[in-house]
Amino acid sequence: MASSSFGTAPRVSRSPTRSKRCSCPGPRWSTWSLVSATRSARLGFYGHVRRSEDPCMTFVPNTWSFGRDWHVAQRHPEASDENPGTAAQPFETISAAARVAHPYDRVLIDEGIYREQVPVVRHGKRGVAASWIVFAAVPGKEVYLRGSDPFEPEWEEIEPGMHQADLPATLFDPGAYNPYAIACAPAPCPVNYEFDRAGYDPGAPPDRFEPRPIVRPAPGPNLPETLGQVYVDDDALDQVDTLDRVRASPGSFLVSADGRRVICHFAGGVVPGNASVEITVRERCFKPQFTPHWSGLMIRTVGIVADRAADPGAFSRCRPLTVRRNPRSGISIRKTFYAHCGMPGSYVSAATMSYLRPEEPTMITSILDGTRPDPPGTQSTITITSEDGFRTWRPLDAGSLTDPVANYFLDEQNGMLLRHYRRRGDGTIYNDKAVEQHDAQELVLQVSADAGRTWGPAEKLGFGDDIICFTLMKLRDGRLLWMIVENHPELSPVAGAKPDAIYFVCRAWLGTWRSDRSGVDWERGGSIQIPQEMGTQGVDEPQVCQLPDGRLFVILRQAVVLPAQDRPGYPSVKLISVSQDHGQSWSDPEPLTFEDGSYAYSSTSFSSAFRSSRNDRVYVVLNILNGPNEGCLPRNVLHIAEIDQQTCRVRRDTVTVVEEVHEEHTHDVGYSNWSMIEDRDTKRLLLFMNLENGPVGDGYDWCAYRYEIELPG
Repeated sequence: MASSSFGTAPRVSRSPTRSKRCSCPGPRWSTWSLVSATRSARLGFYGHVRRSEDPCMTFVPNTWSFGRDWHVAQRHPEASDENPGTAAQPFETISAAARVAHPYDRVLIDEGIYREQVPVVRHGKRGVAASWIVFAAVPGKEVYLRGSDPFEPEWEEIEPGMHQADLPATLFDPGAYNPYAIACAPAPCPVNYEFDRAGYDPGAPPDRFEPRPIVRPAPGPNLPETLGQVYVDDDALDQVDTLDRVRASPGSFLVSADGRRVICHFAGGVVPGNASVEITVRERCFKPQFTPHWSGLMIRTVGIVADRAADPGAFSRCRPLTVRRNPRSGISIRKTFYAHCGMPGSYVSAATMSYLRPEEPTMITSILDGTRPDPPGTQSTITITSEDGFRTWRPLDAGSLTDPVANYFLDEQNGMLLRHYRRRGDGTIYNDKAVEQHDAQELVLQVSADAGRTWGPAEKLGFGDDIICFTLMKLRDGRLLWMIVENHPELSPVAGAKPDAIYFVCRAWLGTWRSDRSGVDWERGGSIQIPQEMGTQGVDEPQVCQLPDGRLFVILRQAVVLPAQDRPGYPSVKLISVSQDHGQSWSDPEPLTFEDGSYAYSSTSFSSAFRSSRNDRVYVVLNILNGPNEGCLPRNVLHIAEIDQQTCRVRRDTVTVVEEVHEEHTHDVGYSNWSMIEDRDTKRLLLFMNLENGPVGDGYDWCAYRYEIELPG
């Protein structure tokens, strides 16, 4: 069976939505704060975030605010919600300030942990950023808004290593919000959400407009995960759905069948002594008291860590676990934390993902490192490895796998590891991001027979100078296939008028291992090109997989051509092409459609194609829209869908939502540019992604999350 390297979409200078922006004025937290999901290596995702010494990241009061300042200081000796909210007589709670704040106002919050659900009774005006109500930490102060409370029950040992305790009785009062009875599913969509934001709604049962189901009490033995959560010393315990899994998993918990107790398997098998244990008890950190307009909730939070809410919304960090199930398609998705990112609108992934050896579970990749106060756009990277599909990971020390920053690919059949990276004309190495494009680059390839301990000589590849690398995979005939994007600005409709014109052509390169495996010899394959009438920037971001019958299927990004008096235009779709001869030639690109021939509309955005080794079916991952549009947005809903292998069309009944923005997010944020790899043992697709784009300093959760996608058998 063919193996694949799933690529991370490179960021190239072609769209204003991809630009790096300084977040000044912005959070006082570091430009990037990077945290491993490994408990022993965490730097504080659920605790203190490292503050930056970079002056551009210091909060600057909103000098163009026309409103008034409201002050909150829970530790002030005169603090009271009956006060006028001045610096001398501050409010005690953020909620009190929120109730009186109007558009253009700011709420300045002094140090402390605020355990409350803040009601948002007003917000700013669409299109007038100065009017957005700002909730900001006082400069130099650490402010936490928590959806959790300390939990100090009487723990009972029910068997070696496992303890249980009663949940607070107040959760069961009439009318009380009880997250330990509610299914751990995504928030229901408001009516017209997809229509207004243009995201395609697959209409998958249960109805996405209905409240989450109540799952406690439950008969068992399988007990669905709930919105409840347990934290120990700022680490979230893993919620599981059977008692056997609690037994087998230190650092996990289960909500009992009657819904009144939590059963925990603490690390070390003993109740934490001096550790702090907290449980989620509130629905939200910030909760609007009205239905926001489809363009979002017009507030900002600056320098505040809002977290641990059962149903976070846009202005709090996401839950440690969300489960999305689609009975119709048979696809289920578990979303868990991957890595922290404190830079609005940016990316975490810095390289593709790969195994190191055929017989071992170790995976490798690189991510952007924000633990140092690097200025925006100059973040360094760290190389990380994982033994469990990046549920947890550890950074590597300096060595043969960390320098240079590279993309890795393992040939599963012969055990050879490849890495490729870029080199300047003077021989120095680009060591920022392996996926970034630079001018005057040289593409360099090395091979290793011992999982990267030693490497063969660096060989410059003659693929061209102005190129971007995408899918690298193993074909069934034993050769390697590498899809490369070439920039041919002379083909652009604005060639000559625009110095930085771009027009992309996709090219296949076929590689054959040398007999001594000292390297790979490459042969130029076929190209994929479209006329200007089909796309203003050509085709790029090719993602390829091999069908069971040996054909190659590729999905391509295309930029819409608007209709004009002298031309009909071309719609916003993904294009597809097929090769019958292992990439030597390709069919003319055509639109990706559903089975009935209707367009699967999509923004100008990244997509993926892969074949599952679990069921031998072919899937695509992309942003599907409910109608035509122009440009890179919206990307508010990300989908996965099966492709009919005979017709290469999307099976509409398999379209499943992977992720979607919250109704309180502004309409320009979305999900794209992910990394992914198939888990060799579980056969599940692992996808890694964070929210992107959006206004600066708005308090959204920009961290990266891990999506474990289980496909039907």
